[in-house]
Parts: sequence; structure tokens; C-alpha cells
Amino acid sequence: MSQDLPLEKAYEWFNSRVSSSFSSYRNNANKHIRSINDKVEELKSSAHRFDYSDIKDPDVYQNYATTIFNRTNEIFEDIEIPEEITYVNLEIFVTALKNKVNSYLTFLAKYLSWLKRDRSYKDKVKSLDRSLTRIKEEIHNFESKTMISYAEIIPKEKVLDDIEILTQLVERNNELEEEIDTHADEVEKLTKEVDAHKEKLDELKNHPGFIQLETNKKELEHIEISIANKVSEIKKLCSKVLRASDNKKIDLDNYEKEVMKSLIKDPLTLFIKESEGYRGIKATLQNLKEISIDPAIQMKKEKLQRAFDNIDEIIKNDLLENQKRAQFIIKQNEAIHHKFEDMQLFVKIKKYEQEIDNLTIDRNRITLSLRRELEGVEDKIASTSKSVEERIIEFASKEIKLVF
Repeated sequence: MSQDLPLEKAYEWFNSRVSSSFSSYRNNANKHIRSINDKVEELKSSAHRFDYSDIKDPDVYQNYATTIFNRTNEIFEDIEIPEEITYVNLEIFVTALKNKVNSYLTFLAKYLSWLKRDRSYKDKVKSLDRSLTRIKEEIHNFESKTMISYAEIIPKEKVLDDIEILTQLVERNNELEEEIDTHADEVEKLTKEVDAHKEKLDELKNHPGFIQLETNKKELEHIEISIANKVSEIKKLCSKVLRASDNKKIDLDNYEKEVMKSLIKDPLTLFIKESEGYRGIKATLQNLKEISIDPAIQMKKEKLQRAFDNIDEIIKNDLLENQKRAQFIIKQNEAIHHKFEDMQLFVKIKKYEQEIDNLTIDRNRITLSLRRELEGVEDKIASTSKSVEERIIEFASKEIKLVF
């Protein structure tokens, strides 16, 4: 079972459990840093021998020498020794020191070349060279030994770094939430406007006409299914007859062709458009039945018989009530839509929908950048806290739950 651990105590808690494994690495790094610092002081001492600033009329070589002394002090005066030993701080320290040494070497390349022309500076130059060589050797040893050895505890130090990052993320999360709250009045004002528009929009969309249209739609779907079931086998027969007509094996007039095509494609619309009693459809179906006896029409006997049975049922007005009801529904729908046009109902609905969209955009824009940043921060908090908890189990053998 996991133990709750407040985030503000997590750094100290984890550090107390792993610090003992850090001590030898940190002591060694500290020792090496002091050694490097000693070599820098040796270099400064060697450079001090080039100081001729107290001479009233120095020659050109003495001026060069004094420049070397001054520049040495300038470059190596502010070496920042890490207050806290971590791998990141050690990297910063050694990188800064290497930059100073490289800058110093570039400078010396010019001035020492001049001083070497005067043999009186020979010992001073050698001393300076030796000091500089010792610094470079210490830096090399620091990178190749101390830093590589120290890298073994980087994963544990990374947990401490991530706890600090997590603390900063939580602080930023709280700041963003507070800042979003400062806009609450603006957001609430626009929310009320949106709600008022939605209420008016709902009133329009709840008009009884819409309810009737929805009821009619469902009823038409049932009628369509009934008609489709009745003409299912007939459609197959129509396809064969139309194909035979295209191949000039049988004769059909244009009206019969259109009826058969409509029976295949959209039988509901066909019955709605026909006058009540659908005499034209009946005549076409009767002719279809007679044509189907022609040898040019090849269809299995059982399927042909089912088609004939359905044709007989339709001719005997089996779909008459469906036709009447569908035609009534279509007329009723048209009347409702005419009424909506008179009321300008759809214009009003569109107007309210656009106003709601615009107000919603305005409302969201107030805190959009803050909410986007907050979302990113929350994602980082979730992933970082999970990672920290998993590594605490690995390095401290303790299952904990960070509490913010």
C-alpha cells in the first residue's frame, strides 16, 4: 500500500534516503575542484612575475608582460565554485573553466610569441607554461575520471531535480488557476448571455411542428420498410425484364421502364407520386407478370412465383393504405414547412445559433491562452509525478503517492 507524501517534503525525504550514497562521489568532486583551484592560483602566481606596472617608462616587452599579468587576473578572477555538488553544476563548472582556458590560450599565442624573442623572459614563460599545462591536465582528469565516476549517481540526482521541477510546475498550475479565476466575472456574464440565447433557441426547436415532423419521419420509415418487403422479389424480376428490354428481346414503353426503375431504386417515392389507387403501377405490374412468361426472362420458379404473389397482392390494393398514409404525411410535412417559412423559423434558429457561437468564442478567448498553458502544465505534472514515484520505488524501496 502506498504512503502519501506531501510534495513540499519530498525533496528532503528522498535526499535523506540517498544522500549517503552521494557522499563519496561529492567528496571526490570537491577534492578535485580544490585541486583545480590551487592550479589556477599557481597560474596567477606565475603570471604575477610579468607585472611591470610600477615601472615608469616600461619598454615594449614589459608592456606585453604587464598585459599578460592583467589579462590572467581578469580571465581567472571570477571562477565560480559550485555551492552544491551535482552533476549538472559540475558540468557548468568545467565547461566555464574550459572556455576560460581556451580564451587564455588564444590570448597567449600572440603575446608570448613576442616575449620569447627576449631571452630574459625565458624562465618566466616556462613557469607560466608549466602552470597552464597543470590546469589542462587537471581539467582532463576531472572530465575523464571524476565526472565519469560521478555519472553513476545521475539517476538519483535526476529524481531530486525532477522533484524541484514538479514543485515549480505545481506552483505555476496554482498561479494559472488563480489568474483564470480573476476573469470569472467576465466569463459568467457571457455565460448568462449564452444561456439566454440557448433558452430562446430551445423554444424554437421545441415547436410542435418539429415534433410532428419527427413522428412523420419515423412513420414514413415504417411504411418504406413495408413497401420494400412487398416489392423485394418484384425488384429482381424488374431487373431481368429491363435487361431483356435493353437487349431488344422484349418491348417496353417508356412509362413501364420508368416505373420498373423506380420500383428498384425508390419504391416509396414512386407510390407517393402516383395518384391514389396507383393504377399506373398496377397496369405495369400486370404487364410485368405477363412479360415474365417470355422465355427471354430466366428466373427460378420459386422466386418467380413469389414475385407473382406479391404482384397480385399489390394489384389487390395491399399497399393502398400505405400509399394514402405516406401521401398524407408528405402533405402535412409540406404544410409544416410552409408555416415555418411564414414564421421565419429557420432564419431565427440560424441567427441564435450564430450568436451563441460568437458569444462562446468570445467567452473562451478570455482565458484561452491561460487554459492552454494550464492543460500543458497539468500534463507535465501528471507525467513527472508518475515518473518520480516510480523511481522512488526503485531507489528508495518505498511506494509513495505524491500529494500536491
